[in-house]
Amino acid sequence: MRFMIAPFVDSQTDQLLDCWRSALPFDEIGKQEFQRRVLLDDNFDNQGLIVAKNDNNVVVGFISCFILRKPIDGIGTMPDRGFIQAFGVSNNYTNQGCGSLLLESAEKYFADNDRKMIVLAPYTPNYFVPGVDKEHYQTGLHWLQKHGFQEYSEALAADANIATFMIPDALQQKEKALMQEGITIRHLCDTDICSYMNFQKAYMPGPWVEDSRRNLKEMTFGRFSPTAIWIAIKDGKIVGFCQHEDEHFGPFGVCDELQGKGIGSLLLAKTLHQMRIEGCHSAWVLWTGERALNGVYRRLGFKLTRRFAIMKKELAK
Repeated sequence: MRFMIAPFVDSQTDQLLDCWRSALPFDEIGKQEFQRRVLLDDNFDNQGLIVAKNDNNVVVGFISCFILRKPIDGIGTMPDRGFIQAFGVSNNYTNQGCGSLLLESAEKYFADNDRKMIVLAPYTPNYFVPGVDKEHYQTGLHWLQKHGFQEYSEALAADANIATFMIPDALQQKEKALMQEGITIRHLCDTDICSYMNFQKAYMPGPWVEDSRRNLKEMTFGRFSPTAIWIAIKDGKIVGFCQHEDEHFGPFGVCDELQGKGIGSLLLAKTLHQMRIEGCHSAWVLWTGERALNGVYRRLGFKLTRRFAIMKKELAK
């Protein structure tokens, strides 16, 4: 079968989402999410969203390509890298050359923009998943490996039932001990904004800074609750934080010099308890590592749900 490869046009939205649902059944998305995280992304380029159409002019494959044009705080624009945000071919059209044609078009797009490397999935401003699900998309993973992609990192997703979550006694005692050291845990206040953003820039550079700025802006409109953010304070300075957005918690972090004291575990526990109070019955994290999962997360009831291969491909010079 012959396929026509061309840039996406608005009238193809429903067809593209149908294709997405067929190709990526564990990661299907709705129209508003597609508009928000693809078409309205600050770096969206219509030439980078490429579709494959069959003889009936129906979209049966797609690849969403991004180049950072708007700098990310602490990272810049990564001028050597291009990102594939999502990639798929409808089930009825696999093994017919459609995926290869889409990938060739994507590689040309990146090469024309002087990119030397393609990274698959972790487009940090608006990623859907951090990589390729090793269990559910094994065939796709092997296909990518045959086409020059290599796994260079791994990301784990974990979930917890928090319907009856209570802060463990050990962490309640930890909070008392930290208070004796001059470390207090409390909600973010409107007088913390500058200090909070300075902490983010110093210890959490990258897309987390943008996320924090967005949430604080939403807070001024009354669309994001201050109780969603917990902070740790020592000597009048913010030294750690944790937040949640509905049932998704994180990111969270503690300044380098105070790690290992249990501050992060306490911040996370406070956040999970707050989530339960606000009506959440579960909590999830989409991107963590083996060490964190087997440490603080498991101690607070999280279980592994998905394992992702983060992949890259060097483009020919």
